[in-house]
Amino acid sequence: MDGVQLVGVVTGVVLVVVAGFALALRGRRGRRREAAETELARLTTAAGSALVRTDERARLAEDELSFAVAELGEPATAEAGPALRQAREHLREAFHLNQLLHDHVPDTDAERRAWSGRIVELCGAAGTALDDLDATLTARRSSARATPQAVDRVEERIETVRGAIDPARDDVERLHADYTEHALAPVADNPAQAGRLLDFAARSAGAARRRLASQQVAEAAAGTRAAEDALHRAEGLLSAVHDFESEALRAEAALGALVAESRTELAQARAMPATRREGAVDLAADALSETLRTLPAPGAPTDPIATLTRLREANTALDDAVRDRIERDERSRRAAAQRGPALDDAARQVAAARSVVDDYRAPVGPDARTRLAAAERELAAARDVTDAEAAVDGARRASALATEAADLARRDVAHPGPQPWEGHRRPASGRTGSGAFGAVLGGMVLGGILDEIGDLGDLFD
Repeated sequence: MDGVQLVGVVTGVVLVVVAGFALALRGRRGRRREAAETELARLTTAAGSALVRTDERARLAEDELSFAVAELGEPATAEAGPALRQAREHLREAFHLNQLLHDHVPDTDAERRAWSGRIVELCGAAGTALDDLDATLTARRSSARATPQAVDRVEERIETVRGAIDPARDDVERLHADYTEHALAPVADNPAQAGRLLDFAARSAGAARRRLASQQVAEAAAGTRAAEDALHRAEGLLSAVHDFESEALRAEAALGALVAESRTELAQARAMPATRREGAVDLAADALSETLRTLPAPGAPTDPIATLTRLREANTALDDAVRDRIERDERSRRAAAQRGPALDDAARQVAAARSVVDDYRAPVGPDARTRLAAAERELAAARDVTDAEAAVDGARRASALATEAADLARRDVAHPGPQPWEGHRRPASGRTGSGAFGAVLGGMVLGGILDEIGDLGDLFD
């Protein structure tokens, strides 16, 4: 075995060893990357869940503080305010970071990890502040409720609210003349439900009074709390009956304006040329026309909130269809203007690539020729298609493929060597030359692998 062959054999052995290291290193890096992505996804999910839970808890705490102020007065609840403000400050910062995580600006993994971790920390701090608020309110209520005066106040409020049940029932009966059963369904049974809640509140208050008489302070406070909760719910049900008519009247006013707007937009859509409105615009216009046709007759019972929602959806669907049609027309107009220049540019690119291949022929390999053939097919298809946008897209693909073909062809010409598509030739010396070529090729491949691997020390981290 001469020196050249020995070099080729050694190079082959080295290539096998290095390739093994490369595969192992790639596998290890892949596992590391997968583990890091999984951990980052887990942290992002944890941050979002913590943010939702803490924000909902803060919202409930605001309601609770409002109830406490109404029940106990501002002086008795003054210490709870700063805790709620501190929690909200933490949440504002957390929401800002969450916005950064989900905006259109790409973030690095390090930024996502840091921001997600910070959100979890801020939610924890907000939770601690809300714990302090809960403890303060609980202590104030416990001391305030464990008195006969607290039970007296609850019983007085029960009687006051009970006096509002009959007027609320009369309001529901009166509203039946103007609104359908479906419209009144959310509030129709509210007076009866409020009455049952007040009965429960009265029993709880009576139990609290009996516990006070026997010095059972904790049980008395619990009974008073139960009475107050039932009382709050009853007040909310009766308030909903009162608010229904106001909301319905606002919906009726908005419905009148939306009907006029919808009829105008429907007329404009119908006036569009048939070729432009066929399809989505016609379907949306028919749906809106049917919604307008089925509006309740004047004087008939209505469901203004549901009708407003249905009409708004149909109106929005027509707006979207018309806007999409206009945008497509604009895209088609631009594509029609771009079609000629795009096809001309693609033809020049293909001709330039063909010139390189035809001028040098043998040194140009199959990759360049394959891309050139694909570019010619794309150009021919782009010339035949009738849709301007498709023609422009095809011309751009042809230009890109032609550019790649020319670059590959020039590279083949600039770095000629033994070509596998030309067969094997014996040199004049009678030796195949495979040993020398193998050594050179081995050095090139080895250098490329080493460049790709980088620091082999990573394998053993």
